[in-house]
Amino acid sequence: MTQVEERAKLAAQQEFPDADILPAEWIPEELNRAMLALEKLHVDDFAEEFEECYRMLTNPASVPEVPEDSAEIIFAPFLVNEDDEVAYVPTPVIKYRDESGEAHYTHKESRYEELLDEPHLTKFPVTLPPLEFKDGDYEFPDGFQIFIIEHLLAQLRDVYRHVGEEPPEYCKETDIWGKPLTTEDEEYYD
Repeated sequence: MTQVEERAKLAAQQEFPDADILPAEWIPEELNRAMLALEKLHVDDFAEEFEECYRMLTNPASVPEVPEDSAEIIFAPFLVNEDDEVAYVPTPVIKYRDESGEAHYTHKESRYEELLDEPHLTKFPVTLPPLEFKDGDYEFPDGFQIFIIEHLLAQLRDVYRHVGEEPPEYCKETDIWGKPLTTEDEEYYD
């Protein structure tokens, strides 16, 4: 897939917003909705909803089945309703490798899988490697809420780059990890 093809898909999705061409995480307007939903979420509610995400990102071995230093990526999606509010945050899933190098995943919630079919809910992923924050950086909960919003901002930056466009100024400045792979990466074409 080339940037031209990806740009055409985005243009088609924007022209026909009700069509199912791209997932929400690849549509700038939808990523803006996700950021708005997180910004509107009171910090106490954020703490309750995202505590597991923070723990799994900063200490994946705290999950009994995940051996020390074996976690590769944490998938922490959340669902946003039509009122741009966070409607559901499932327990994150960790991809890790066992001693033989075989990939495994922690348990996925069945309730989350059921909710994905609800037309009034939109899925947004937080996909990050295990993290170690410097003391004082992105402290839980309010600092981590800012970090997750900045991660979505970085995803937005990467969506624009993916389609060969210059990102808006407000999302150029973030140096946080965004999308795992875009057309900007040589590995995308392998």
